[in-house]
Amino acid sequence: RALAFVLVARLLGKRIPDVHNRVYQDYSVTPEVMRASDLARRRRGRKYISSAQGEAYDLEKMFAKLNRRHFDGELKKPALTWSQRRTRNILGHHDRVYDTVTISKTLDSLDVPEWFVEYILYHELLHMKHPARLINGRRYYHTSAFRSDERRFPHYDEAQQWLERVARQKRGQRARAA
Repeated sequence: RALAFVLVARLLGKRIPDVHNRVYQDYSVTPEVMRASDLARRRRGRKYISSAQGEAYDLEKMFAKLNRRHFDGELKKPALTWSQRRTRNILGHHDRVYDTVTISKTLDSLDVPEWFVEYILYHELLHMKHPARLINGRRYYHTSAFRSDERRFPHYDEAQQWLERVARQKRGQRARAA
């Protein structure tokens, strides 16, 4: 019944009644539904995996170094790959369904410091150590434990400054385009 209310409300562009939305959300995050969703996604989708060896950097070597230094060698190596295209908004992505970590091809350049690429890879590996938590039907990816571990990266402050500089450049490009 809740699903019917949710679907009709979405179809008509109306607000979903809280009671029905809560029932639907509670059901949609049950382990059985989450598992079925992951299996369906894996069956119908494809994950493009190129190579961990880029033009400037090798993600396999970086993984081995980071795993040894920060995870006591305990992380199982995911499929590591560079993205198909250069991206500006998403610099890295961990996909637990396909057990992959994808790093933006934009970072595979000697113009980008190696420690910054390592930081992005480290951040994505932290998603393996700290899986998303469900709290009141909402997924939290960057928990306090995640953030605490993230701050342990040796170049954390520099990486945050680099990210802010990239964000400022993007904002400037959007302003010029408008």
